[in-house]
Amino acid sequence: MLPSRRGTRGLAGAGAAAYALLCCAACGATSEPAHTAAARQAAPAPSVTARDAASSAPAGCPEAYAAALGAIAARIYHQAATGRNVGQAVHRVRNSASLIAAARAGDAAGTRAALRSLLLGQIAQIQVLRGGHVLASAGSGAAVAPVSGTLPGAGGARYRLSVQSDQTYTQVTRQVTGAEVLLYSGAQAPRRVAGTISVPAGTAVPTSGPLTIGSHAYQVASLSGSAYPSGALRIALLVPTSEISCPANPALTRSAVFGRVGERIYEAEQHSPVVAATVRRMENTAAFKSAVAHHDAAATREAILGFFAAHIHVVRVRVVVDGKLLVDVGGPYALAPVSGTLRSGGREIGRFLTAIQDDAGYLKLARLFTGAEVLMRTGSKQVMGTLSPGPARVPDRGTVSYRGHTYQAYSFMATAFPSGPLRISLLY
Repeated sequence: MLPSRRGTRGLAGAGAAAYALLCCAACGATSEPAHTAAARQAAPAPSVTARDAASSAPAGCPEAYAAALGAIAARIYHQAATGRNVGQAVHRVRNSASLIAAARAGDAAGTRAALRSLLLGQIAQIQVLRGGHVLASAGSGAAVAPVSGTLPGAGGARYRLSVQSDQTYTQVTRQVTGAEVLLYSGAQAPRRVAGTISVPAGTAVPTSGPLTIGSHAYQVASLSGSAYPSGALRIALLVPTSEISCPANPALTRSAVFGRVGERIYEAEQHSPVVAATVRRMENTAAFKSAVAHHDAAATREAILGFFAAHIHVVRVRVVVDGKLLVDVGGPYALAPVSGTLRSGGREIGRFLTAIQDDAGYLKLARLFTGAEVLMRTGSKQVMGTLSPGPARVPDRGTVSYRGHTYQAYSFMATAFPSGPLRISLLY
């Protein structure tokens, strides 16, 4: 059996690699490594935190709705600045003997070579400074959420890095929230550096409130961060007013926003460019097709293990030939199954179901992005949850009390692997 991949394997928009970089805090063990904790101390937090943005939401529904999505954007930024991926990058940098030696010697070429070897598709931008001046740098493109610190044993040399490109941040935030995202750098005369929407020249995007661009109306929410290598960064979310729903009170509004984010995360695990690309790659893998064509269970299993080894975003694969199960490889609890067909010479030779996310990975993502308690149930059985055993009954929408706390609930139906209903509830 494949080990259960407790991670962020699904959400697209910016692509699988971008999503994995953003959300690696949801991968692996739930405990926090020491170097991740150190990165949290080194990284600046956004000036509007998720809790602050949600609790300070204005009373009006459109404003409250946009502010709640601003809280989600703040959580995404916070992961870019302090998440597990940042901790891993900082750990590699601070423990690179070749980098420390080159920086201590003031060897710009050697420092640059060492930095390039540390990128690993994870660090977007990095530089080493001596005496306040850049000795060497690596990476390309604009980035956000810089983290800095001292290189131990390098004569006072410092590093400054970012694991999040501006494009990755805007695209993932767009995917998760459904809002358009704009980034502006500089406190004086802000300059647009990235965005998911074109804004006509001369258009003033307010910090908050309504905005019309062409025939489209939006409600704006903003938060502040830092651009790489330094400087102020304004993050503006443009929420389409057509998507804003207005429940009875602000608490229900926030619950609806966070619940919809939970739904969007699930939907991306089943319907996204990354999912489609994964299925196509599996359908076109010669070793997989050959093993299934020969009804060779052992070879089919090896081909599936090959997907895992190649970091294909798959947590479970179930293959059926002529209506009979050939193999079922993967973790016990997965969700959002998608199907594929294997063909040879135009003839169908088998079918498969696959999932790119397991229950634990989804739970961590939903919790990470919304801060809500997450319950996953099949019938009356709780498969997984952040509350244990959790309330006996949870409404689709409304209030639920549990162990002295009152929550607003948002529930929706998903699909367990290989089939069957999976009810997901977010309690805020």
